[in-house]
Amino acid sequence: MPAPKKPNPKLRKRLIIAGSVVGGLLVLLVVGGFFGYKHLSEKHNPKLQVEAYLQAVVDGDVEGAMDMVAAYDEENGYYAAQDFSLMTNEIYSKAENRISGFEITNVDASGIFAEVTADVKQGDETTSVTFDLTSAGDAAVFFEKWELTSPLQESEIAYRVDGDSTELAVNGVAIEGFEDSKYFSVYPGDYTFNTPKGTEYVGYSGEEKVSVGVGDPEVPAEVLDVVYRPELTDAAREEIKAQTKAHLASCMKSTELQPQGCPNKADGEDPNNFRNIKWSMTKEPTYESIEGDPSYPFPLQAKDGQFTLEAEMKRGNEWGTQKGTVELYSMPAMVDIQGDKINITFGD
Repeated sequence: MPAPKKPNPKLRKRLIIAGSVVGGLLVLLVVGGFFGYKHLSEKHNPKLQVEAYLQAVVDGDVEGAMDMVAAYDEENGYYAAQDFSLMTNEIYSKAENRISGFEITNVDASGIFAEVTADVKQGDETTSVTFDLTSAGDAAVFFEKWELTSPLQESEIAYRVDGDSTELAVNGVAIEGFEDSKYFSVYPGDYTFNTPKGTEYVGYSGEEKVSVGVGDPEVPAEVLDVVYRPELTDAAREEIKAQTKAHLASCMKSTELQPQGCPNKADGEDPNNFRNIKWSMTKEPTYESIEGDPSYPFPLQAKDGQFTLEAEMKRGNEWGTQKGTVELYSMPAMVDIQGDKINITFGD
């Protein structure tokens, strides 16, 4: 009877090594599957979607944050009828008192809907905000891909600049001019509306600062107003005074008893009874204030003037020298500013 063959030690070693390789591959597949599952589940976790969105806002990347918000169709879309032209990184990054931090406090996902609640910090205040997300389809078969459908509540700033103006700017960044009012949607922060540029005779008040808070998500955001109205400049006031003075000087040269458009009139007298008329100004009339809307013609009143009349006056058939005073109680005028010109029409 032949003796049994002894096992080949080299072959056994190869089998052991092959078995180890197969076992190692299985372990790697299991481990790889675990980490792949963990990576995909984190990537498509609604919590991380909201964290990425809020972090972009904190970093001043408002354009990146807006890209994370699902935009619907034009008729029913989230962005419909809203003006987001102030929500650029250049303008928003220069806003003060922006959101400085956040903490996710709750995640509730059910079916194709999810809600993520976060405490959002702005300055010394913390506001609880709930963000809505919806499923945007399966990602890698086993996971839901989420889209943010309700971002931070925007506030609207109604911005209006009356009259002709140039060089509009917000937070030091130039924006395009527009007519009438414009409603800008903005995220929380403090915005500086820089003084528009006027003309030599028409100007605007100083900078306007608007503070926008996170607010209560359940309460509609208040519309904030920024209105610039044209005002007379000091140069315009000086020009009005100069034209008034020149007008009065011209009136003093008149040789008429009742010169048209002039305040020096001898009312109630017959002009045929006066000759060699000379006027002089005893007291120059003045304006209490020079104010008005330079967008349209506006009235002014100078008052408290006094004039001296020297003339020959006819009494019967004789002419005699006559000297008297005329008191001025009011001198009306209409002022019309057109670009670099001021036109004043003086009334009788």
